[in-house]
Amino acid sequence: MLNALNSGKVDVGFYDHISLKEVFKNNAQLGIVAKDIFKVPIAAGFNKESAKLRDQFNSFLKEIKSNGVYDDMVDRWMNKDQASMPIINSTKANGVLRAGVVGDLGMPFTVMRDGKLVGFDIELSTRFAASVGKEFVPVDMPFGSLIASLSTRKIDLITASMMITDERKKKIDFSDPYFESGVSVIADKKNIEPDEVVTPAIPEDLAGIKIGVLSGTVFDPYIQETYPKAQILRFENTTDLIASMIGGKIDAAMFDLISAGIILKHNPGWGLLREDSKSMQLGVGFNKNNPGLRDEFNAYLKEIKQNGIYDSLQNRWFKGDAEKAVMPLIPIPKSGKKLILGVSVEDLPYVSVINGEYVGFDIELIRRFAERNKFNLEIISMNFSSLLASLAAGKVDLIADGIAISRERAKMINFSDPYAELKAVIIAPKTQTGNQDNTVVAAEKVTFWKKTADSMYNNIMREKRYLLILNGLFITILISIFSALFGTLLGGLICFLRMSKKKFLPGFARLYISLLRGTPVLVLLMIIYYVVFASVNINPVVVAVFAFGLNFGAYVSEMFRSSIESIDPGQKEAGIAGGFTKVQTFIHIISPQALRRVLPVYKGEFISLVKMTSIVGYIAVQDLTKAGDIIRSRTFDAFFPLIMAAAIYLLLAYLLTRALDYVEISVEPGRKNSNREVEVNK
Repeated sequence: MLNALNSGKVDVGFYDHISLKEVFKNNAQLGIVAKDIFKVPIAAGFNKESAKLRDQFNSFLKEIKSNGVYDDMVDRWMNKDQASMPIINSTKANGVLRAGVVGDLGMPFTVMRDGKLVGFDIELSTRFAASVGKEFVPVDMPFGSLIASLSTRKIDLITASMMITDERKKKIDFSDPYFESGVSVIADKKNIEPDEVVTPAIPEDLAGIKIGVLSGTVFDPYIQETYPKAQILRFENTTDLIASMIGGKIDAAMFDLISAGIILKHNPGWGLLREDSKSMQLGVGFNKNNPGLRDEFNAYLKEIKQNGIYDSLQNRWFKGDAEKAVMPLIPIPKSGKKLILGVSVEDLPYVSVINGEYVGFDIELIRRFAERNKFNLEIISMNFSSLLASLAAGKVDLIADGIAISRERAKMINFSDPYAELKAVIIAPKTQTGNQDNTVVAAEKVTFWKKTADSMYNNIMREKRYLLILNGLFITILISIFSALFGTLLGGLICFLRMSKKKFLPGFARLYISLLRGTPVLVLLMIIYYVVFASVNINPVVVAVFAFGLNFGAYVSEMFRSSIESIDPGQKEAGIAGGFTKVQTFIHIISPQALRRVLPVYKGEFISLVKMTSIVGYIAVQDLTKAGDIIRSRTFDAFFPLIMAAAIYLLLAYLLTRALDYVEISVEPGRKNSNREVEVNK
């Protein structure tokens, strides 16, 4: 039939829909004209005088459907490619079971692989033969000969994806259905009108499709298990994920249903590709060493579900328009016991920042809890993937940001009673989902300057978002300057050890330099925060200064050493000959020259340090880059906040470079005078 379609002998063909995936692999030129034009149950066929064998099969079928074996078979053969045939042992004490099959029926039902028949039908009949203690013997024959062979007892049963029809019932008996198959019409794509093609742009198994997920979420393992052929790209925040969708870097993305609704509202060109792919319960996370706090929260949760407060939260954030919801005023005690909440500001309805304040369902839920139990609540934001590590390390007391309860997470932390349900969906451009709206709407012509002005207002002025930028800039400058000061002093010490004549000191210095220069700064930052200071309640800004200072010191020490060694040794000898001590010679003769030589390289390394601080969001520091991410999560503007952050970093680097230029001139006054002489000569 496929040869006839490919050679143009026939125009269309009818084919079992679930087998089309295998057909299209080797016949990419074929497409679907009509999908599942009818569906019919499939069953095993028996001779009308073999009622006992049929009843045994029905009992066997009921058993494997109840113990999970049937579901496993369906998953392996119907949903996955290259399923392997399991080893099924039989006592063979009760003789032979001859099953009529069609060897070239095709996957997933029956196919010849490595000289053996395999497939769903083959495994089903093999398992049945083992259950009745018989040896399974497949009898391969043309489909049209199956019923005649069964009627004349050449075979004992038929397992060849045979559909139940009234005409066949006159000749043979059928078991209870073991599958339902749909029939589709296929044809050569060049013979199908474009508007008739219903072959989805994204295949059912998402093979080869790039799907974006948030790193650390339950969506990641779900995609791996459910769609193993999909290519997963992991992102640290929602805004980068959305930006990748806009830029065509990924084909689809997975979100919870409520957040997806907000995203689709801002991106009308996108639609749902898979609905309710996964449903999980949400809970608040607590440290395993603090079960009392979790018990307090569970009691509070039970209370608000009874007094109606919980319903008001649901109506405000989940059922209504979360972007228009007004966060109620909830006073928090200032003198109570400190309660630190870790969140990841991804977006509504769970957690967001509006007018410089945290809002959302989870925020209101925890604020009400803090008010009720007289806690002094402090909220810190970090990347989603860092939430569990921060809680397990005791950096925060609880975490809440639409966090799904899972077995893997429950190994690290304790969860509260569920407070909501997460329904996951996959979204994609409508051209991929097949739900595109063909209505042509005249687009309003907007000038470049109008777009720029709108972006500036939305990303800077609206909801006082400039406060986020200013606070983030202050943190970036603070970390950069103090890291540089600490690193410079440490670098001088390491340089001294490196050049020491003592036996072990140079070796220690070389080891330090190798370790710090060979370890990525992000890894170093995470180790210091989550391992070195795991049991210490320390401000993450201080940790950032310490980590970047350690890294900066390793590079500065080598700058100092190379600049000192570049000074002619004769100058040191001349200083000592002139009556100076070694220390005086270094201070008055060597160091001024070395300092002048090291400053140009030091400037470049310092600017690199400033830019490296953009990763501090991993340890809950809200710097300039993190502020831009928060703004993008609210405006869904993928580019302006990034460009704005880049411009601020560029301006900051320029100002700091100019400041170091003045230091360089003060160290080498003759440079300024020489510049003036050049100008006069010109």
